[in-house]
Amino acid sequence: MRPVPHSVELPVSKPRTNMMLSDSKSSDKDVGQANKNMDCDPTFAGACSCNEPHLLTQGDLNDIVGNLNLSKKQAELLTSRLKGWNLLCQDTKVCFYCGHHEEFKDFFSLEDGVMFCNDICSIMEVLAHKYSPDQWHLFIDSSKVSLKVVLLHNRNRFPSVPLAHAANVK
Repeated sequence: MRPVPHSVELPVSKPRTNMMLSDSKSSDKDVGQANKNMDCDPTFAGACSCNEPHLLTQGDLNDIVGNLNLSKKQAELLTSRLKGWNLLCQDTKVCFYCGHHEEFKDFFSLEDGVMFCNDICSIMEVLAHKYSPDQWHLFIDSSKVSLKVVLLHNRNRFPSVPLAHAANVK
């Protein structure tokens, strides 16, 4: 089929005003009785009442953010909108924990308040780089309240690799 322009010879059709289902086997009385039975069926338990909104809990919100694969900024915007519409429980908060450090935590140790890398070669392997001491140099930044140690690539082709950190240590 293709669209056809309407004209005097081909007017726009008008819908019927009284439509009846002639082949229907059930009457209006049967349909009304079926609806009445559904309202008082003791085995049917709806997920929620249509009269009360379902307020999202912290777990609900975390599931939604995870299922939709939202970025941190998108999740904050969604939460802000949901709070504005009063669709969140009062104690619901937005907080994100990055898990990027998990694969590196075995390469670090904590002693006397100083966090340091205990296996530089292995951490470089995880980063898919071969450690060559002549291509990397150690950078130490210290002050009265903190200490930071990172490996820097000589030609800055690769990002810095944190090796040690200490805060509030004398």
